[in-house]
Amino acid sequence: MKRIALTAVALLCLGAAHSQNIPEYHDTEVEASREYIEGNAYQKDLLLYADMLGDTHPYYADAEHRAKLQRRVGKIYKECGKITEVSDFKLRLSKLAASLHDGHTAIYFFNRLDRIFPVMFTIDGNAPTTIELCSEEHRDILGKEVASINGKPLKKILNSAREFVSADNAVNFENLVQEYLLLTDFWAMMGMSDEVLNITFTDGSTIAIPAINKSDLKIAQVQKNMSGRITVPRRALFDYTIYEDKGICYMQFNQFADRITHPKNPQLPRFDEFMRDMMADMEAKSVKTLVVDLQYNSGGNSLLGDVLLSWLKPYQEIKQFSAQVRISELMLAYYPYYKEFTYDGKPLEVGEIYWARKFDHNRDAKIDYTTPQDSARHVLNLDPERIFNGDVIFIQGKDTFSSAMILLTTARDNSIGTIVGERSGGRPSHYGDVLYCRLPNTGTMATVSHKIFTRPAYGTVEDAEYLYPDLEIDLNDPHRELVWEFVESFTRKANVTNSNKQQEDDSYLWDTIYNPSMNN
Repeated sequence: MKRIALTAVALLCLGAAHSQNIPEYHDTEVEASREYIEGNAYQKDLLLYADMLGDTHPYYADAEHRAKLQRRVGKIYKECGKITEVSDFKLRLSKLAASLHDGHTAIYFFNRLDRIFPVMFTIDGNAPTTIELCSEEHRDILGKEVASINGKPLKKILNSAREFVSADNAVNFENLVQEYLLLTDFWAMMGMSDEVLNITFTDGSTIAIPAINKSDLKIAQVQKNMSGRITVPRRALFDYTIYEDKGICYMQFNQFADRITHPKNPQLPRFDEFMRDMMADMEAKSVKTLVVDLQYNSGGNSLLGDVLLSWLKPYQEIKQFSAQVRISELMLAYYPYYKEFTYDGKPLEVGEIYWARKFDHNRDAKIDYTTPQDSARHVLNLDPERIFNGDVIFIQGKDTFSSAMILLTTARDNSIGTIVGERSGGRPSHYGDVLYCRLPNTGTMATVSHKIFTRPAYGTVEDAEYLYPDLEIDLNDPHRELVWEFVESFTRKANVTNSNKQQEDDSYLWDTIYNPSMNN
């Protein structure tokens, strides 16, 4: 249920960025060079991409890292002089981006979003790969274990894909590649047929799956008994239900987006108003346990996480993430007001990295927490008397990424609640804050991070590729809702103190805002 829902949304949303007004990237020094003038379209855009990546991404603020990039680009420049297909060009750029292990920095390699292969493979660590969904006419292959595709073992295909799929970690890679395997452009980049998949199963049987138009897709899927499940994905940005007899409030938080983050969508709810109303309802019904389900949340605007946490611990006491910002021409095109900022009394220099909290414009600022905030900004709970005093359980899944990671990591480092579920799809400390650009000679679109987000407990043993749950639980067990069984068991056993202290269906907005494949 979960995966098919995400896939359907992904197919609708993969092209969203193509409709945006993405700026072209130019650099006068690069475009005046002999290599650029004499190069073909691929070589020209390679030079521009390398310049953009080197000037913008925080990793390349280090001179030694930048020098390695230039040496690698020199080799690729020669290769680009011989290629004739844009898919070959995008493959080379994608390998440059993927080497950063940053899911926010990527090349959009898909061109023909209307052409897909109507079959989805389960990709889950070392577990056998099976067919999870397919077109209705091929439903007999559901659940069958895959050995090879087009004569190549699937494991080798995935190992090759790791070289060009940008991802924070292995879990993030598995999430993305399951969707990319649907796209004919993915197989073109692999140097394989983009018209038919010849699949061989471990039982020796074979099947040929031709590409189809996305509009012709009629899906069959592996059936799972999801009836009666509380944690089934809801088609809302955020939603809650109170189980008064159990003293539990279940909140499903699917996207860090609301009316404030998307001002052109005034029909959206405000998250701060949602939290205020939910907390009032919880207080009135003597809720003892709050469950925040983030297993379907791929991120968005992290300010919504601050709003939530302000109801769980006095906001002034919360240790926050730190952010470092790299200044670049592309970054200044998106955020021109940084041109007015200073650091130690000096103007910001292009190419340098700065601690965001130490800019002169806010270094000595004092926040008056008693002053109501403007209605155009998110309003935090600043009343310590209204802090929720019960137990908090966060549910983390493989799709939990970006701003959802910031929320959960901040909660962990501030000893707020218990995290249950699966390893995260993002890193606790990570690159982020995406900028977009388009390369002028080939039309290739790229994204790049320009910030480093560092967790409050940076440097701890745990600070690695994943945020591990306090208790690991299989969220996709087809027979039992294990995570909810844990919630009810936890609630029965916990010694909690009573606090003294439905969203409308916005499914029509879901498909335009929720975008797991964009990693924004």
